[in-house]
Amino acid sequence: MKKGVGLFLLLICFGIQVMEVSADVIFEPQDIFYKHHANECEYVNHFLCEYVNHFFIVNGYEGKTELYKSPLSDKVKAVMKNNEEYYISYVYTDIKGNEWGLVEDVEDTEGWVPMVYMFSHYGRDSFLEEYKSQIKKEEGIVAVDSNEKMYYWAYPGSGDPYNVKTEGHPLNYDRVFIDEEGLKWAYVNYYYMGWHSFWICVDDPSNLNLPVREVDDEMPEPPESIDRVYGDVTVFVWFAAGLAAVLVIVTGCLIWGIYGKRGKV
Repeated sequence: MKKGVGLFLLLICFGIQVMEVSADVIFEPQDIFYKHHANECEYVNHFLCEYVNHFFIVNGYEGKTELYKSPLSDKVKAVMKNNEEYYISYVYTDIKGNEWGLVEDVEDTEGWVPMVYMFSHYGRDSFLEEYKSQIKKEEGIVAVDSNEKMYYWAYPGSGDPYNVKTEGHPLNYDRVFIDEEGLKWAYVNYYYMGWHSFWICVDDPSNLNLPVREVDDEMPEPPESIDRVYGDVTVFVWFAAGLAAVLVIVTGCLIWGIYGKRGKV
């Protein structure tokens, strides 16, 4: 009986650990170039990466830009037109300082695009980056009435809010921001219905007409071209494969030389 209880408790602990780990799992792409340069790529939204939004809008020269097989390849896999929106997961910086984004949803294929031709609108994460010095760590709970209508916002003063259906469940927050009007905003990292990463105006949560913040959201003029670096990853792959084959042959010859001679003696 005691063994059964112990095993049950062990399974519960294991399950909790699995849930905690799965919340932070980042699925890595199968792209060949990424696999060989993973340590040189930064995950978008990572605190070390200057890009804080995953979705980008094409802003290419003369209305388009190319999606390449890799940052070191001249093979074009697709043509992306201006104002189309794409998901970028990782960013790679070549030796000339050009930043490349890994696009994973163009015509069911993966490829790399110069980030200078991609634009991200101002959003939740842009606000977090711009006002990080004014956002303070503070944990707390917003107690709510099940009949109270509340609104959540992409960021303080974002406009176009959404109604939060709280159903009486409290809102837990971990950061606060005091805006120019002196209003306190709370950042809710996760809510029980699967919503996450939004702001609530703690001082006036039911106000639909809070002041809208002015932000710089204008697309820059893209350059005509960039100074590329060439040298496709396939060269490295074939070199590595050839080196491995040579090692296997040499090792086999050494083994045969040692044990083969012993067999003849």
